[in-house]
Amino acid sequence: MKCINCKNEHSYQFCPNCGEKSNVPKITFQSIFTNAFSSITNMDKGFFYNVKNLTIRPREVILGYLAGKRKNIFNPISYLIVSVTIYLILDSLCGIQHEGRDESEITKTYEIGVQAGKFIHAYFKYFWIISVIWLSASTKLIFGRYNFAEHLVISSFIFGHATLFSLISFTYAENRLLFNPVIYLIIISLLYQVFKRPNKKWESIFAAFTATLFFILLILFMIISIVVVVYKFL
Repeated sequence: MKCINCKNEHSYQFCPNCGEKSNVPKITFQSIFTNAFSSITNMDKGFFYNVKNLTIRPREVILGYLAGKRKNIFNPISYLIVSVTIYLILDSLCGIQHEGRDESEITKTYEIGVQAGKFIHAYFKYFWIISVIWLSASTKLIFGRYNFAEHLVISSFIFGHATLFSLISFTYAENRLLFNPVIYLIIISLLYQVFKRPNKKWESIFAAFTATLFFILLILFMIISIVVVVYKFL
């Protein structure tokens, strides 16, 4: 048979010249949605593989990924983006009322804060995803050990997982993601498990708490910066 990619003649399952798979089926609407759905729901690889294994053995998965064991693992950045998207969709479907005051009253008293809040809400998906950079900066500062790109991978796994599992708070709380204590508790737990040091349990817990606190401060700095920018345009 002739390779569809490099035109090399061969009789193998994969082309020995370029590695392209032989007998690739024709693309149909069914194959598109089947492959997309499978990449997310397959418990042996893809999104739900991350969900399952980051829950039961986060240290092994994350450190293994850094070491090169990446087969079946959903890309950490993609995992973060999908998790945030799921959160926002369910948040919208649940119809949770986060505002407890009359709009006119808020506008009169806290106009700048409200405008900044509207800006963050409008671009929240991007705001929250970009915040993974601040978590990476925090873990790099507190734990060191890896380069910044590796810390970005670690933080994406942790941030995505914490965002996804903070959905459990929907059953009892009405806090937006930024002010949801569940997500920060999960981040502390995952940081501890990934960076824990033998025979130094309490030091590891304190380091995880410190990194999360620094991350929160950086988020607050981002919010204050947005408020300042909004103030200049009002």
